[in-house]
Amino acid sequence: MTKVDSKKSMKICTVNVPESYLNAIAKLVGDDGLYPSRSELIRASVREFIFRELQIAHAFPMKDENNDMVRVPIQHAEKKDANMKEFKTYKIIKKLEF
Repeated sequence: MTKVDSKKSMKICTVNVPESYLNAIAKLVGDDGLYPSRSELIRASVREFIFRELQIAHAFPMKDENNDMVRVPIQHAEKKDANMKEFKTYKIIKKLEF
């Protein structure tokens, strides 16, 4: 992975989140928290999410060549059975190149 000059590549992105998220974030930031700021916590969370989703996208045969639909596996936090697979079907609008 190449090093990115964060001051030149950062862009402002406004996100609306529930107040309960902000309360939880407040517990994780600051002098006694795990992250120095809300921005750093959100950047780390988005980075981890993107990394995980790209790994899934690369590993999963998502599309039949004769079909414009894709089946994506979904997980439910409350379900513990790893053998139980559920899928959500989406219409493919644009293929992303990695």
